[in-house]
Amino acid sequence: MCTSCEVMMSQASLGQAPQERGLEEYPPEWQEDFRKFSSILINLSDRYASHILIHIWDPRSMQGMWKSIRHGVRRYPTFVVDGQHKYIGWDTVQLEQYIQSAVDNSNSAI
Repeated sequence: MCTSCEVMMSQASLGQAPQERGLEEYPPEWQEDFRKFSSILINLSDRYASHILIHIWDPRSMQGMWKSIRHGVRRYPTFVVDGQHKYIGWDTVQLEQYIQSAVDNSNSAI
């Protein structure tokens, strides 16, 4: 289905949300990691709205592999903030400190 149809069907409760479809095919621990990761991204996107830009790199792609090597990423999830700060793990307190610091620095430079 096209993206528009996917969104319309999920909002009308006519099936699973597009991001959830096929998730049951993975092991339970992977499903839980996916849900945690999605929750973190949605929360950060809601909290920082227009102040941040989120890129997700698949480490299996050429670009993702390059980013992993460039930033020394060996474990996942890893969040790289402003190209300088690297946070590994699920506890978002340190991650949000890095993000808030980057937002504060960008606001003071304007």
